[in-house]
Amino acid sequence: MQLGKKLTAIAACALMASGALAASPAAATAATTGESAARYYYYGAIAVSRDGDIGRSWDYKTERSAKRRALRECGHSSCKVLTTFVNGCGAVAYNSRRNVYWGGRGSTPAKAKRNAVANAGGGRWIVYQCTKRYR
Repeated sequence: MQLGKKLTAIAACALMASGALAASPAAATAATTGESAARYYYYGAIAVSRDGDIGRSWDYKTERSAKRRALRECGHSSCKVLTTFVNGCGAVAYNSRRNVYWGGRGSTPAKAKRNAVANAGGGRWIVYQCTKRYR
């Protein structure tokens, strides 16, 4: 190994040990191939109308486009986006005692459902959706 390359490798190891250099496989692959380590975000949303109609979206490039799709899928002028999520899951719960729908999110379907029910002050979850990268 040439002296210059060896010193570069030693410096990279020192930076990695200090935490100054990213140690993720994607960063390491990108560094060795010369590509940038781009992080992909997948957005989703859930909208609900007053009468309980639902619209969902997932795997959109922006939060705005995910919201628009969920509202379009819901199909009523009374539809509201109750939750948005990125690289995760969203859920909506209904509390019949309070007559409210409430959204929640989480890193897994179970966590999103629990969060929605807690946000609604009880009740039951009625719908959930996850992006393709949620863990």
